[in-house]
Amino acid sequence: MAIFAFYPNQAVNRRADGINFAIAEGADEAAARSAAAALIGVGDLPGWAAVPIAADMEPVAVQGMPVGAHDGTIWPNRTRADAKLGL
Repeated sequence: MAIFAFYPNQAVNRRADGINFAIAEGADEAAARSAAAALIGVGDLPGWAAVPIAADMEPVAVQGMPVGAHDGTIWPNRTRADAKLGL
C-alpha cells in the first residue's frame, strides 16, 4: 500500500469549505485518491496534485486543523463549520 498527499494544484481548484489537503492510503494513486475523495465527500478530486509520502519528501505544513473521518480516533472529527466529513 502506498500513501499519498493531495492538494489543489491551482487556486481555482481550492474548495470553499477550506478542506484543501488530504492524506490517504491505497494500492496505487487512484485508490488513494478515491479514499481521499470519499473522506471529503466528493466523487473525485479533479485538479488536485498527488504527492507520494516517502522518506525523501519535502516537509509540509497545513494551515488550520486536520479533520478525520467522523468515527476516527486520532484526528479531530469536526470541520470549521462544525460538520463531519463523508466517511
